[in-house]
Amino acid sequence: MTDKIPCSVLVLTRNSAGTLERCLKPLSHFAEIVVHDANSEDNTVEIAKRFGAKVFKQYDTEEKSVRVKDFTEIRLKQRAAATYDWVFYIDSDEELSPGAAAEIGRVLQTAAPKTIIKIPRVPVIDGIPRTHGHLTPDVMPRIHNKTSGATLRKGKTVHEKYEYDSSFTEVSIKNPLYVPLPTVADLRSKDDRYLTLEVERLNRDGYTWNQYVRWMLFREPLIMAVLMLRILLKSPQFFRKDSIPFAHHWRYVRYHARLFRAMTGLMIKKTFG
Repeated sequence: MTDKIPCSVLVLTRNSAGTLERCLKPLSHFAEIVVHDANSEDNTVEIAKRFGAKVFKQYDTEEKSVRVKDFTEIRLKQRAAATYDWVFYIDSDEELSPGAAAEIGRVLQTAAPKTIIKIPRVPVIDGIPRTHGHLTPDVMPRIHNKTSGATLRKGKTVHEKYEYDSSFTEVSIKNPLYVPLPTVADLRSKDDRYLTLEVERLNRDGYTWNQYVRWMLFREPLIMAVLMLRILLKSPQFFRKDSIPFAHHWRYVRYHARLFRAMTGLMIKKTFG
């Protein structure tokens, strides 16, 4: 394909110099790269500009290394800054596999606006793509047309979620995104930050006992039970070299257990002081 893919790629950065070059190299096939930076203290911005990215601030402040408080808000801000109707969300530590950009370009050549493009994510641990485990296949919506009515669910401070109805066509490409994973300890630290943001949001927006019973008391234990069952069923694969290690699976159970505990404590404190 000689022409650029008519799509804006949207990247959030915060001190991302260690991974950003690897992320941006395969994106040269796209017509536009838009980076919203958190006033990074390393050379993140210089790397982004070297790859021709348009660079904006996440927040109008001079504070260094600003942490995102609402990922959906920032993602929608990115979309508003995009020149092209087709937009592609990618994290600064992710990398398109060889062939993925060309495959996306072929899909967009004939895609109607009401098309959602989903991309499989393959974690990379210790330099090895891990294609087995209860987290695989992990196929997520990443590309949509901003004129179509598809959007991100407002109020989702973390773990942004697409919103679109049954009139949309979902297309899953075969070439994956590679997602290098740090240590389990680093991932748990990230989980704890997301957990704090989620609990703060629920407390700020108001959370009733009725919502707690419907969405926490029954839902979170069910999620944990399903996760543990899937881990158990996939356990024979843990001995494979290309399997996701058990500790990486278990952190998802840990996250939901800590969310359940935090929200239960919050509701008790709100009710009984």
